[in-house]
Amino acid sequence: MMRAMTRFAVLVVSIVALGFAACSKSAGNQDKVSSPPPPSGGQDVIAVPKGPAPSMPGATPAPALPAGSPAADDDRMKLKPEEGTIAIVAPPDAKAGAEAVARITVTPGKGYHVNTEYPTKLQLTPPSGVTLPKAEFTAGGHDKAKGDAAELAEQGLAFAVKLTPSASGSYTINGKFKFAVCDASQCLPKKEAIAITIAAK
Repeated sequence: MMRAMTRFAVLVVSIVALGFAACSKSAGNQDKVSSPPPPSGGQDVIAVPKGPAPSMPGATPAPALPAGSPAADDDRMKLKPEEGTIAIVAPPDAKAGAEAVARITVTPGKGYHVNTEYPTKLQLTPPSGVTLPKAEFTAGGHDKAKGDAAELAEQGLAFAVKLTPSASGSYTINGKFKFAVCDASQCLPKKEAIAITIAAK
């Protein structure tokens, strides 16, 4: 009887020992699978998600500035009253089918003068019904050439614009005028939009 009980006890202990070893081995395998490899260099490793970064709540992309926006037409490029004046004189006697002359004049203000070395340019766009023998005028530059100007001096700048209306009516010739004026310390490039309005009979 005692020998049988001893055998039974040995058998139970053996089964328990085998089960414990199997569990320990299984647990060890699980640790090896689930545990991440140790970071190199002793630094923490943070996983970065793939794909585009999520947008911040309420954030909107900055709109692109449209071409020709007011920011492009800086007020500093406009002729200020103290710097001088631009006079546009339309021909008072314009007649259909006959050539007439309009005049554009720049008169510098007190303490200012026209920069004759600046590459002055006048570009005109005639409307339908008006013919211009010349639509682009230039003057000045490094050689101070008078070019197409009727007057080019430090005291004043002028262009005579010949035009011919094809029929009676009111017409507007739009243009861009680039020139420069200077004072005792600096020269100021200018860019002005101009309009020549005529009433042909």
